[in-house]
Amino acid sequence: MAWVPVLNKANQNTEWQYENTATASNTYSDANGSYSGGIRTFTFANGNVQQTYVRCRKAGETIERGELSRDFFEEH
Repeated sequence: MAWVPVLNKANQNTEWQYENTATASNTYSDANGSYSGGIRTFTFANGNVQQTYVRCRKAGETIERGELSRDFFEEH
């Protein structure tokens, strides 16, 4: 288990971290998709892919904040 930085489009650390071994048991167990490396990936019928960090917190804190969109951070 490791908390690793969420990177932005410029490959720079953000104020967020995600736990890279998180699975469905760490989040919404009924969420669609597959889990790998702490990221849930879901492919829609039209082929669009959605990726979500499933167990997140702000750097330097211990309070877990829930999920973050990986797609959002890769674009900003």
